[in-house]
Amino acid sequence: MWAKNFKARFDGANGLTFMTRAQMEDFHTQVLDLLNSVGMEVQHKKALELCEKAGCRVVKKRVYFPPTVVEWAIKAAPSRILLYDRDGNFALDVSGRNAWFGVGSAEPNIIDPYTLKPRLCTEEDNKNAVKVADAMPYIDFMMSNCQVYDHPITSYEHEYAAMIRYSSKPQVVITGGYESTKNVVEIASMVRGGEDKLAQKPLFILYSEPISPLVCNKDSIDELEYVAERNIPVLYAPIPMNGATGPITMEANIIQGVAECLVGLVLAELFRPGAPFLFGGILTNMDMKSLQPTYASPETQVESLAMAEIGRELYHLPTWGTCGCTSSKMSDEQAVLEGTQYITMAALSGANINHDIGYTTFGLTLSLDYVVMMNDVIGRMRRIADSVKPCPENNLMDDIKEVGPKGHFLGQESTLYRNKENWESDLEDRYEYDKWMSAGGTTMRDKAIAKVRDIIENGELNALPKEMDDQIVEFLNKIDAEERKTRPEAFADK
Repeated sequence: MWAKNFKARFDGANGLTFMTRAQMEDFHTQVLDLLNSVGMEVQHKKALELCEKAGCRVVKKRVYFPPTVVEWAIKAAPSRILLYDRDGNFALDVSGRNAWFGVGSAEPNIIDPYTLKPRLCTEEDNKNAVKVADAMPYIDFMMSNCQVYDHPITSYEHEYAAMIRYSSKPQVVITGGYESTKNVVEIASMVRGGEDKLAQKPLFILYSEPISPLVCNKDSIDELEYVAERNIPVLYAPIPMNGATGPITMEANIIQGVAECLVGLVLAELFRPGAPFLFGGILTNMDMKSLQPTYASPETQVESLAMAEIGRELYHLPTWGTCGCTSSKMSDEQAVLEGTQYITMAALSGANINHDIGYTTFGLTLSLDYVVMMNDVIGRMRRIADSVKPCPENNLMDDIKEVGPKGHFLGQESTLYRNKENWESDLEDRYEYDKWMSAGGTTMRDKAIAKVRDIIENGELNALPKEMDDQIVEFLNKIDAEERKTRPEAFADK
């Protein structure tokens, strides 16, 4: 099946591709048939009303989407999303083949940076995780990193607050429904100086997802509606697992994933035509021995990146990807193999927003030293992507002629002043064995662990001005107090 129907190709102009145009068109036709003949369950009253008004057939909560409605939504969405940093400076052009990389979201566990054993996350862990990711030069955007069990009801707000309080990088945000989405937008608006300014210069993409197979639940649509109406970019990412919540073959799972994502797009455009929408999903096969998502298997990489390819090449939408993650339980050889391969694939394929750098144990555990190592891999890929740039300034013909036969270039001015153009790593070792041993004989992982500890202990927080930070803390205290009053049972064991 793989060799016959699904062949990856690479060329300098088009990068890594998985399908021909004809194959993508065929997939699209089958997706349209699926949405028209089987439809999708939509658990949201307003969304059902809008779908019916737009020309969809609605039977109770089942919506049948005609091709005209789906293709209208594809054309209505913008092909480019511009993201800005915390200070309102332009940061990321989310379009075409621009590949950006960021950490993952809401892991329940963390590899303790000192004991190197997994344990439940704390609010302090989330702060430290943001601090480490913010210090990584090749991590382009933030996600929430750790679940904050210290606040069982307002965890999403505290996760978001750490991102915006301690990093200036753009963000991808998860929330828990209408209320937490509203609260996150309010926090971001405090920093931006108003909701109108947040809409003008979006700081984050909201991450939401359907329930595979073929269900749009109320909370996810509430989230989608709230941000779409405010011109805040949204992603509606399906996560079908081959053989479990999705069909077993890669091709069939992609068809289902594309269909589920397109329904999110239709709803976003019905809520507000022109709403910025990110296209993609996290399509992963379930390991039939462990019954766990493989997360970085060859099938997972191909399915997710092929779906992004359809989004870019056929629908001309900004795209979503995954990389820098592993099923391994720690940042060992398996983790480096899986994470490096996935980053390489994502970069070459041109998926735009690639998340989950630092995930281990198929998304259950955050490893900060793994974040540091994968940051190095991204740096390597970016240096490779710089490629060869022939021009008089780089060709150095005068130097070659001056040195001539049997000479050397150590004394050339260009060697002295342009040596820093060569990419260097803080983690790799390029010395001979004896010198490496005399310096401690440390491995790449040893150095990554040491770097994490140094950032936690000695790094400076990229903090907001005190007045603005105090305003966010006051808001968090207010919503925490309200939750304790209205839902005391959630705090019974605290």
